[in-house]
Amino acid sequence: MLVTGRRIPPRKVKIVKELTDLIKKHKVVAVASLYGLRSNQLQELRRILRGKALIKVAKNTLMRRAIDACEDIKPGISKLAPYLKGQNAFIFLNDDPFSLILTLNKHKIMADAKPGDIAPNDVVVSAGNTGLPPGPIMSKFSMFKIPVKIEEGSIWITKDTVVVKKGEVINADLADLLKRLGIKPIEVKLDVKAAYFDGLILTSDDLYIDLDEYQRELAEAQMRALALSVNIAFPTKENAILLISKAVQEARAVAVASALPVPELIPQVIQYANLQAMTLASKISKISPELGIASS
Repeated sequence: MLVTGRRIPPRKVKIVKELTDLIKKHKVVAVASLYGLRSNQLQELRRILRGKALIKVAKNTLMRRAIDACEDIKPGISKLAPYLKGQNAFIFLNDDPFSLILTLNKHKIMADAKPGDIAPNDVVVSAGNTGLPPGPIMSKFSMFKIPVKIEEGSIWITKDTVVVKKGEVINADLADLLKRLGIKPIEVKLDVKAAYFDGLILTSDDLYIDLDEYQRELAEAQMRALALSVNIAFPTKENAILLISKAVQEARAVAVASALPVPELIPQVIQYANLQAMTLASKISKISPELGIASS
């Protein structure tokens, strides 16, 4: 293969062909940032996605050539090109891209903190045996106000302690202590920047959905639709019982108000008539007290 007068090495030609074949065979092609992701963590993500998606790491220039070669087969895929910046992984799957995001969110990979990392949540050091022998490390427990005692030749934490709050920076001393305690507070994930699906380019804003909020919105929309259908008497399978109940209540109200002598409603008719009589008596007694009409 020649590009601008020079030959591409056979190894790169092979990679471009492999990428091209993957694009042709899969409905979804996603670009994900590898920033901050280590090789062992990438292998774990490959294991999580096995059977669902394929992760391929390649240079952006080679992926761009593969994309260009597939534009006729996958119209619009060239719009992925602007996202080919930085170090990326390319994900191929035949499901919809939202299933990929759900899988990645469900299987979180936790990693050791590094100096300068931002705590994604409050980091708690739990009470119990640390398994660490007493020594210079005792000063770090003191530094972060973690209450400890020495028992059976090891350091015991006596009380659950928040050592860093959400949004705060993890410094070098704390990162070292957390690592010694086996606490991995940093969530590692593939940050999907964009995905090609059915001729469309879906960005991270489209893909990362707050499912709890989405579920609340759906529930609210369903309740509003149900209320509207009942109010306008539009019959559906879901509102049939409500419509019948509402019709019965309205019919009973009309019968009582019009003093219709329906046997089962006679007690309500008498009660309603009595209430009206008491209301009328109250108004007359205020206007013409000399008549001596009592309201009770």
